[in-house]
Amino acid sequence: MLEFPKKQRLLRRLEFTQTMDAGTKTVMPYMVLMVRRTGDLTSRIGFIVSKKVGGSVERNSVKRRLREIYRTMTDKPVGTDWVVIARGPALGAEFTELEASFREGMRRALMALERREKPRAQTSSTGPLIIPISVRREGERPPIATSPQPDSL
Repeated sequence: MLEFPKKQRLLRRLEFTQTMDAGTKTVMPYMVLMVRRTGDLTSRIGFIVSKKVGGSVERNSVKRRLREIYRTMTDKPVGTDWVVIARGPALGAEFTELEASFREGMRRALMALERREKPRAQTSSTGPLIIPISVRREGERPPIATSPQPDSL
């Protein structure tokens, strides 16, 4: 039986803000997904549906649908916190469209997180910046260092 216990949910405002501030954001037609790596053995998720989406009945309907999509996923990512912010069009979307958008958004967000965490190379593609050292005479201004300009095509 699939469940959605409290240990899989973001419950406090601090947990939401930490994920939104330090996370990677992906925008989809029906939602905005933010993901942050935590290193835990489980993933947690929180949903935000503002009054822009509709009244309380509509907002709760969108939240229930998004929760059900996440709850029934068999390939949940591990060690991440997620914040899902529903957008207006999510209210009128078919369940299958919402599910496809949710899964694609998670895939894109994880790819963006991987790119962001990948260590960057120490030198640029044009090579390291070399600044010549020269001897200055008293009263002279130091030379202005410029970076190499890429070749024009």
